[in-house]
Amino acid sequence: MPELEAQSSLSAVIDDCEAALKANAPAEGVLRRLRAVDAQAASPLLRARWLIAKGVAANRLGLREALGDFGEAAEIAEKSGDGRLVAEAKRAAAVAHAWRGEGREAGLSLLRALAESMVAGDRAGISLALVEAGRLELEMGRPRDAAALFDRALQHGEALPPEQKCRAEVNRMQALSAAGAFEEALRLREAIGPDLAGATPRLRLLAAIEQARCYAGTADFAAAARAIAMARALAPADDDAFEAIDIADAEAEIALAQGEYDRAAAKLPAVVARYAEDDLAGREVVARLKHAKALLALGRNDEAAGTLAAALRRAVARGLPGHADQARSALAAAGFGEALAWSDWRVEISDATLVRRFVRRRPLGAGAQGNVSSAYDLEFGCEVALKRVDLAGLYDTGQRDSLLAAARAEIRAATRVDHPGVARTRGLIVEPGGDATLIEDLVKGPNLRAVMRAPLASAQAFDLAARVAFALAAIHEQNIVHCDIKPENIVLDGAAHPVIVDFGIASLDPGRRARGGTPAYRAPEQARGGKVDARADLFALGIVTLEMLGVEPERARRFWRESFWRGADATSQALRARQIGEEPLALLRQLVAPIKFLRPKSAAVVGRCLRDAANAAYSA
Repeated sequence: MPELEAQSSLSAVIDDCEAALKANAPAEGVLRRLRAVDAQAASPLLRARWLIAKGVAANRLGLREALGDFGEAAEIAEKSGDGRLVAEAKRAAAVAHAWRGEGREAGLSLLRALAESMVAGDRAGISLALVEAGRLELEMGRPRDAAALFDRALQHGEALPPEQKCRAEVNRMQALSAAGAFEEALRLREAIGPDLAGATPRLRLLAAIEQARCYAGTADFAAAARAIAMARALAPADDDAFEAIDIADAEAEIALAQGEYDRAAAKLPAVVARYAEDDLAGREVVARLKHAKALLALGRNDEAAGTLAAALRRAVARGLPGHADQARSALAAAGFGEALAWSDWRVEISDATLVRRFVRRRPLGAGAQGNVSSAYDLEFGCEVALKRVDLAGLYDTGQRDSLLAAARAEIRAATRVDHPGVARTRGLIVEPGGDATLIEDLVKGPNLRAVMRAPLASAQAFDLAARVAFALAAIHEQNIVHCDIKPENIVLDGAAHPVIVDFGIASLDPGRRARGGTPAYRAPEQARGGKVDARADLFALGIVTLEMLGVEPERARRFWRESFWRGADATSQALRARQIGEEPLALLRQLVAPIKFLRPKSAAVVGRCLRDAANAAYSA
């Protein structure tokens, strides 16, 4: 009898706490009460219910222990053969994961909940799983998909408990509002009026906030103000309550719609900070996007760029694809480019984060500075080349910081280069151990070294060299010197067009003041550690072009001196024997001149001369 009384007492406490949580009572008090009871000797299913209720309260307080409670409850219910309780535990876990932006884990939990409800023939459980799936889509930044799931769940609304049905209706209104379907959302608000009359203050407050957003979206600002006033009347008196942030967020959005950018910019930092503190990644990203919009309108472009970059980093790090797309679109629309967020990302990350972001496929090569591999970038949704550079061995941390600063500056400039002959640079990630990983679009195809197993026909060699010169011109327009032009860094894509790769790696070479480079192709001033400019790249292009024509790099480096002093050197004679005219010969000599002031200044001019040489060779 005492055991039955204890079970009955525990059941009553759980019933009370479940009711309190449904009524949105303060979670701290509910959790304290649940922790105070002894559930160790309870029956398995009663203990599972206790764990779920405790987990819900803990989750509302942002405590990670909630996930452990839900997992244990699901295991107990599964061993007891209660599929409905398994589904309930999994739905609760999905909510916890979704709030943290952990979309994959939330989706898997919902899949299990849906399967258990279907096997049990639990229509209410199926509808609840669809509702939670809709909320997940909303958190992921896909409101149209969310609205469709809420609609499907509400088609069987009679199976839902009244409070859950009303909650799903408000959620559908939120999804329609987020998708810009303001008038449809307002019609839904009118239709659900009777259901909302008996709903909790929290649900009525959320509906009022969404009404305000919709009225602002239709430019009915007087109605929006009335809806905000209604929300304030339903909110707790405590200024620190989360409802105050909900209202401030909506007020900032209304201010944006009215063109009151100063007011919006003043309100949103506190909103962003609270969402970040509570680890509500999706809401944080959306608030940052609004803040950036206000800052741009106020002409505070640098602040806007940083805010958008932070929004993209947060969305990507937490696996929120819809929000990440919005952030990228905002960056592009503002003229910053999506890669800005990565080139300015100074936050150090762990190897585990790198592994989570990139699916490595195969090694592409290795060198003195590090290794290169192809990978699929889950965040940008494309295949990339990862070039990892080992800087951890540098004892001089000042030197390492200097190298990284130079590389960041160069890579930041490289992200602005838009040319078919230049591989797109996406950014640089610095890891805590000191290594750096350069992210660059992968160009599929052989490099020029593989194509140069035998000397190329002069027309093909000049054509390839001309294209490389024009690509270099685009690079030099951004005040960048590549510093490592060589056959290995020129890849022929599927159309056999040359593409320059490997930005920034030369800047990370700790071995020389001359910013790296490969000895056979390095300009003399670069080898001496002197100041380099675009003419260093043109020197390397001259060596590469001569090599394509059958002249070894060491001979090519002596070409200018020998031809200057001898006039009829062996290299000139060999090239003339290949029907190469005097104008191309003179250009090649100029390109490899040991003094940079004797070389051409413009890669574009060099490109046009090489193109003329290619056309002449094709016509011969």
